[in-house]
Amino acid sequence: MHNPPKGRPLFRHALLAGVLSLAVLGGTGCDRESSLTGHMRVRHGEVWEDFPTPVSSVFLPKTKADATFSLNPVFTFCNSDDLSEERRDDARGLCVYGDFDSFAKGSGPEEYVIDGAVQFPAKGYEPRSDVYFEPGLGHTSGLKEVWTRSFCLDAERDETTLQQLSGRLVLEENSEDRLRGHLELTVEGQTGGTCPGDAAEVDLDFDLEN
Repeated sequence: MHNPPKGRPLFRHALLAGVLSLAVLGGTGCDRESSLTGHMRVRHGEVWEDFPTPVSSVFLPKTKADATFSLNPVFTFCNSDDLSEERRDDARGLCVYGDFDSFAKGSGPEEYVIDGAVQFPAKGYEPRSDVYFEPGLGHTSGLKEVWTRSFCLDAERDETTLQQLSGRLVLEENSEDRLRGHLELTVEGQTGGTCPGDAAEVDLDFDLEN
């Protein structure tokens, strides 16, 4: 295990706690609990590393007017092999981000095909740090970009990451108070972040307060 520089552990523990807090932002205050089930996993060489449910999420809808100024993607789904309050120093996980040109609450069902390549420097912890997404021929317009980042507390990376992504995002319901659907994603190439794998697979069902 690498020894992180002094002054960083508290920051990293706070970051991991924030990423993995089991809360959904952008809700309406309803009593109904949000639900996320399924799996996320990362391949290292020939070995797959599975991350158990539950999955944490952040949902931040936005209009065209604030899309240019928002630093946060519309969707964030994260998982880890450690969901305890103490947070192990060797905790590992994966986050999936999805951003739109605009995303309105209550706009009804929709299905998006994910097909493209994304490149970004695997440095820092900002979700939108220099992400460049090149859509493929089958990619659905309006879905601006999709990408993943792996993370662990005891590692450092500063390399350019190139990912090839395919899958689909299905919104079975998008009402004023509910967002329900399914995300399937296959990633070929480095999963990015501080401890990148060689590939990733995501298969999630979500039912979120909107």
